[in-house]
Amino acid sequence: MYVLAVFLNRNETLKFERALKQKGVNAMVVSTPKGLGSSCSVSVKFYLKDVSKARYLLIVGNYKSFNHFFKINISKNGVSYEIINI
Repeated sequence: MYVLAVFLNRNETLKFERALKQKGVNAMVVSTPKGLGSSCSVSVKFYLKDVSKARYLLIVGNYKSFNHFFKINISKNGVSYEIINI
């Protein structure tokens, strides 16, 4: 299972991805799915098992433009997104 970290600022998105990788988290920048962020935005995708590390980095990194974590749910009916409260 995967999680998307959605930010309102591209620079903070890229900074967060680098911070995750420095902590050993397998993370990548991806296009934000329609409806989860602003148009032409990017998010950080990583494994659900690493969400506690991501939460910690949000706090210590003082990210002002963080929007939400979304759990990616894939089923035979398609893809849906569920907000993960922090």
